[in-house]
This record gives sequence, structure tokens and C-alpha cells, in this order.
Amino acid sequence: MLQAYGIHQVDLAGRSDAKLANNKEHFGVTNTFNTEKDEIPADYDVVIEAVGLPSTQEQAIAATKKGAQVLMFGVGKPTQKFTMNTYEIFQKQLTIQGSFINPYSFKDSLALLSSGKLNVEDLISHVLDLEEVEDFVQGKITNVSKAVVKVGNQD
Repeated sequence: MLQAYGIHQVDLAGRSDAKLANNKEHFGVTNTFNTEKDEIPADYDVVIEAVGLPSTQEQAIAATKKGAQVLMFGVGKPTQKFTMNTYEIFQKQLTIQGSFINPYSFKDSLALLSSGKLNVEDLISHVLDLEEVEDFVQGKITNVSKAVVKVGNQD
């Protein structure tokens, strides 16, 4: 999605090799890093943390270079905390920004989807019938990246 806004290099970190490979193949991701086995270089100008776990929030800070910006987009639990080296933030002159609700993002997202600039089909790993939703919620359907629920008799 960032490429649609003119960003040329998008690197992605995650824990699933299959999801990382899919993003590299279908969505123009430049480099991928498995956070369980790869070291992420500390040379990024902008890091978007989109998971919300303390470990990924710490990795986001560590992946920055001097003068970088970190957007904390992932949502954690209200009581959740992560360890932050305040001297590192001072030394690197980091800007850390939180993100809650942007009233324009839904409208912008719909416009971007309508434009055809985004290939969302390759994001969807499962199409579920309404009857399968309970199994999905209970974790009985596995290896789901993104799921779409089909309502009614659509083909």
C-alpha cells in the first residue's frame, strides 16, 4: 500500500516465512526479515510498527537510524508496556508517534481500493462461509493470513 503513495522501498519483518514470501512476491516488498532468526539492520528512516506486541515495538525502535521516525500503529492491550532505552531515543534523535483513529483513512482506503492501484486479492488466504466463522474464531481453521466471510449465496 505504501508504494501507492510513492514509497519506493518497503521492507517487511514478520514471523511467518510463507507470509513474508507472499508479500515479497505479490506486493513489491524489497527485503523481508524473519524476526525469529534474522537481524534487522538499524538503518531505517521510517519504521511502522503494526503488530502491537512489546517485542515488535522494541524491534521497531532498534531498527532506526539517527533522525528516524517510528509510527506505533499496532494496538496492544491497555496495560501493556515495552522496554525502551531512553538514551537511544535521545542519541538517535528519534520521533515516536502514536496513531489512534484517523477520520479520513476509511474514505482514503476506499478510494485507493476503487482505483485498482492495490491488489488485494493476493492478501486473501481464505474465503469462509458464514457457517465457518465459529470454527475460524476458535482456531480450527489454520494458516489464515486474511479471511473474507461470504454472506449468502454468492459465487
